Amino acid sequence: MDIALFFKSLLLLALFLTLGNLIKYTLLKGFIIPSSLIAGVLALVLGPQLLGQYINLSLQDTNLWIDKTVTAVWKELPGYLIVVVFAGLFLGKEIPTIKQSLNQSLPNLSFGYSIAIGQYVVGMITALLVLAPLFDTDAVAGALIAVGFQGGHGTVAGLQSTFENIDFAKGMDLGLGIATIGLISAIVLGTLMSNRTSGGNQELEISHDEKVQVKDRPFGLHFAILGSVIILAWLTLSGLQVAEKSLFADSSVKILEYMPLFPIAMMVGLVVQIALNKSGMGNLISHYQINQISNLALDLLIIAALGALNLSVLAKYWQSILILGAVGVAYSSAIYFFFGSWFFQKDWKVRGIGELGQSMGTTAVGLLMLKQATASPSEHIRPFSYKQPLYEPVVGGGIVTALALPAIANFGPWVFTSIMSVILVSVVVGFAFYKKRLKNS
Repeated sequence: MDIALFFKSLLLLALFLTLGNLIKYTLLKGFIIPSSLIAGVLALVLGPQLLGQYINLSLQDTNLWIDKTVTAVWKELPGYLIVVVFAGLFLGKEIPTIKQSLNQSLPNLSFGYSIAIGQYVVGMITALLVLAPLFDTDAVAGALIAVGFQGGHGTVAGLQSTFENIDFAKGMDLGLGIATIGLISAIVLGTLMSNRTSGGNQELEISHDEKVQVKDRPFGLHFAILGSVIILAWLTLSGLQVAEKSLFADSSVKILEYMPLFPIAMMVGLVVQIALNKSGMGNLISHYQINQISNLALDLLIIAALGALNLSVLAKYWQSILILGAVGVAYSSAIYFFFGSWFFQKDWKVRGIGELGQSMGTTAVGLLMLKQATASPSEHIRPFSYKQPLYEPVVGGGIVTALALPAIANFGPWVFTSIMSVILVSVVVGFAFYKKRLKNS
């Protein structure tokens, strides 16, 4: 790759991120809209597929604006940047034990899994019965509700190589469209529901400990730790893929070959942090510092992915995108409004709004919605946070998210749908037994 072209592409991302922040903090102040989403839409509108074809900014025969060479770079970036995002997800955090997580957050966990697994079920059924016969859309598109809603734009873009490996390259563009529907719907629902509660502060505060760690921990150390985690993850995945090829050389089933790097990076980061915590060196890493790197990577990822979006794919499959998006919003909202009080014995509207936000627009949006919904969010943030080590590595862009597409490609959509249905029923029945036991105790 031409280094000058790569540098130009990064500078343009920085320009759009600047514009996105200006719009967010002037025209859209107070709304839960990521500046990167605004910037990505701007990059798409001003790109070569739309208004960019009429913009001519040249210097010494060099095009200074967005052209197809820039969008080609942008299209490749998300697959690398998402690894940085997931590698730092648990670094610098206090990781609760499994027992602590279950004791503190079982209702949250059950509620979240019911939405996440159910999104696969309703999405696959919609794809098999409606999209495939009426719109000639591949049934694997049914998994995009869960991938786009739970994982967000970053996870969808990070799965680009997996989409290509299973001969569903347009899946990334479809998934980005669905992720946008989920995020916007989460923002609208969250704002409406928050206005009906106590209306807390949506700003995320930095704790005193984090501020101290920022001063005491060098930024370069955190860059080195993130890089080391990614290297370990790459070695781990490469070893697993070699083992799969050796042990199942004669089999047509290929799972790990399609596995992207980012969920492995998340698991390695989790293991590294647990090891550091047990050795008494857990405070070596500042999660705030890690977040600075991860958040920048996520911002650049979203702008690049949206800026390189293939509008011809969206134009061809717009019905499928709207149908899947509508089904995902309807299902997630139904679980919240009709079953929220069953999962949560107290303050179900507040506790559930955070889970709804996460299930449609990633963890950060869920946390912001939770903080906005109440004037005293700390008691509700604790179970929400304790849930994450047992949730995100599985469905929030984790192992199930990464394996869903290869599983559908290898075993077929009906088998996958059946398995997800059984898991969904098991989650609901298991929580019902828990409630009964709690009532009798």
